[in-house]
Parts: sequence; C-alpha cells; structure tokens
Amino acid sequence: MIRPLASAELDALAPLFAAYLDFYRVDQLPDRQRAFLAGRLAAGDSAAFGAFDESGNMTGFALCHLAHNSLRLAPAWILHDLFVAPGNRRHGTARQLLDAVHAAARAAGACEVILSTARTNTAARSLYESAGYRPDQVFRTYVFDLH
Repeated sequence: MIRPLASAELDALAPLFAAYLDFYRVDQLPDRQRAFLAGRLAAGDSAAFGAFDESGNMTGFALCHLAHNSLRLAPAWILHDLFVAPGNRRHGTARQLLDAVHAAARAAGACEVILSTARTNTAARSLYESAGYRPDQVFRTYVFDLH
C-alpha cells in the first residue's frame, strides 16, 4: 500500500531515510535528518509517500520537493529521494511509489516530475526509463556547491 506520509510518521520513516543516506555514503546526523524532514513537511514545500507491507511496516519512501518551471509557467515536482529497503526490492514497490508521485503531482497541477540519479545506479536508471523518464537532451545540469 502506498500513501502520503504525515509529520507524525517521521519515526517510521527515520530508519529507511538513514538506510538511504547510507546507500549514498552520507554521514548520519539523526537530529538534523529529523528536523529537515519535519521542516519540509510542515512548510508544505515537500510531499512524502510511504510504501507499507501487510503488517503495516514501512518498506520504502519517496520524497518530492515542490518547484516551478518558468518556461512552462507551471508547478513542477522534483523527486529527490526514492528508496526501497533491500529486502523489499524487485516486488514493484518503487514503481508503485513512482505511480503515487505521478498521480499526486498531476492532481496538484504540476507539469512535470524531475529526477536525477547516479550515473552508476543502473537499477534506478532502468526503472525510471521503463516508467517513461528520458534523459534531458536540451539542458545540462550544473551544480555549485555552497559548502
């Protein structure tokens, strides 16, 4: 089952978010992680979705940040984080999370969902491409690190 997450469910999300950060080799800062997630959900500038098994355990999540596309004069969603616990992969959970994100973004009037993933993450790239995502052929993304 996939559904939007509320701020009250951050304790259930915390272990999966920590595993996601481990996957990308990011230092664990539990207090900052919780404050970040709570702040985004409270501000309403992000949307989180959880995947749950039959026992009610969270098995995956997607976190989107709301943005705007100036060229299309419409809202856009940035799918920044998508993670499924290793033991729950290859069962369609990630695809279900993508479908939930797409439906919520459409309902919110968004014109697109944007994402990026590591070039070496072939499993994620395969999933995204099979769901209809295509690499941008017009724009090249640059990042300026402020820290």
